[in-house]
Amino acid sequence: MTRHVISGVSIIALLLFCICTSGCVISAQNTTELQPVSAEHISEMDAALYPLTHLITKEMEQACCLVWKTARDLDGVPIDDPKVELALLKLRRDIPFSFEAGLFDTNNTLIASTEDLSQTMEIGVSKATTHYTKEDYQAAGSQCIISGYSRLLNNESGIVITAPLYDAEGTFNGTLRVGINTWALFAGLNEYVRHIYGYTLWVAQNDGIVIYDKDSQEIGKNIFTDSLYQSDTLQNAAKIIIDSSSGNVSYLFYDSTWVDMIQINAVWDTVYPGYGMEWRMVVTDNAEVKTTNETKTNLTIEDLKSFVEKAYVYAQTHTKEEALNAFNDQEGEFVNGEQYIFAYSMDGEVLALPYQPGLIGEDRFFMEDPNGVKVLHRVIARAKQGGGYVCYLYPNPDHDFAQEFKLSYVMPVDDTWLIGSGIYIQENPLSQDQYISWTEHEDLTYQVRNMQYLAKTEGIESVIEMIKDPNSELQIEGLYPFAVTENGIDLADAMNPEMAGTNQLGMINSLGMSIAREVISLAQAGGGWMYCLWGIPPSNEEQYVLIYVEPANASVYLGSLIILE
Repeated sequence: MTRHVISGVSIIALLLFCICTSGCVISAQNTTELQPVSAEHISEMDAALYPLTHLITKEMEQACCLVWKTARDLDGVPIDDPKVELALLKLRRDIPFSFEAGLFDTNNTLIASTEDLSQTMEIGVSKATTHYTKEDYQAAGSQCIISGYSRLLNNESGIVITAPLYDAEGTFNGTLRVGINTWALFAGLNEYVRHIYGYTLWVAQNDGIVIYDKDSQEIGKNIFTDSLYQSDTLQNAAKIIIDSSSGNVSYLFYDSTWVDMIQINAVWDTVYPGYGMEWRMVVTDNAEVKTTNETKTNLTIEDLKSFVEKAYVYAQTHTKEEALNAFNDQEGEFVNGEQYIFAYSMDGEVLALPYQPGLIGEDRFFMEDPNGVKVLHRVIARAKQGGGYVCYLYPNPDHDFAQEFKLSYVMPVDDTWLIGSGIYIQENPLSQDQYISWTEHEDLTYQVRNMQYLAKTEGIESVIEMIKDPNSELQIEGLYPFAVTENGIDLADAMNPEMAGTNQLGMINSLGMSIAREVISLAQAGGGWMYCLWGIPPSNEEQYVLIYVEPANASVYLGSLIILE
């Protein structure tokens, strides 16, 4: 299993611009004037950008080809034909950065979907969020139409690849649509450019909407209309980026604290992902660099829990305003170096974040780390279960906000808000300048979605046997698939074959977490990513792993993991 070295990843900071004649890196804080840069630096940044634009062009070409081919395979096929469901599942499997795939009639009404339906998605009722006419598809010819960034039917946000469908007589009778997770599409390449060059990546549509940023909370904002970016210099620079297909600029924007301003330099080029859309791919030189690897916490997980319990008592014996003021006070009793109390509402609004006060009041519900773990989803889910430990990647204020592996303990204060604190696990590979490559990430996604597909085509029992067989076509080197029931019965486990048939609900790791319960909770929420401590044979020594989970049906859940080593 391959591992790669990077300089650290931040989840903070939007990347916008203030014009300079030639742009170059300035590291000093509180910079008020832009400084000139060398042509050599610009050339180095262009060299970092070049392979990214080609990789994304290739990825989108392949995705559009798959969507178009599937649409042609479904022309004239009745909606109740089993072939429809299998074609959609296969398409979702083969585009690992997709959310879901669905069919819509000529009135833009949903008629088939890979998603488990909820209140936001109802067959025969729900309408597509982007509407195209027969004339639009005629204008596109044999190209798929690429939508702008928007909220999708499954309540996620992303873009949509759309192709027309025709009946047996060749008459236009609907569309095939695939929702694309732009975070999943670009995050791995951002890790790559940080590892190889020490730069970061952001991407915007040609209307100014950001479709990827290393801070997932900035995705979906419009650089022309969002209130944060209304200075004349930022607006002028943004206009040049959007109006020009390539170039370079420098700009002043917030550092990772969202308090001080620094000079950031950018180069950009244009990708044409499909009919109707242009993307500006921008590489910048504001990657946070870890200041040291030597600092280690002396805190234990018991200390962490006690610290949060102390804050809980304070919150219960003071008003909410008093408690939040105390938690946000950098000189107060609830802030000590890397250890501090954070607070969020149960819908993801930042209430206390002492080292990043500029984020107070921000909605971070959809925040993801570079591996796709939805940080607030996991934190809130754990708090609603009564509290406990949760793992994710997050900027370390003691290491210049470089992103590191964090173990947090969270507790609900009441039904409306929660508190927590964390420690950075320096021994974890993800805190030691390493990351999971985008190819490994896609392999993990593909393997689990392939099990989903095979469960439909060959049956769940067949999938279980393939998980057990180390030589089956399902296996991918370095990945360990498993299957579990809604009641916690281990059906198959490639890493621990002897566990098959046993109930794992009562199996607790050293963090007090039931891995089975966490996996079940994630699958029942529709699936996704999580970290956990997992006993690795033959010694059963615990190591951190990254897990991806999807439901096979209402009672059986499929997943796989990669060891963070």
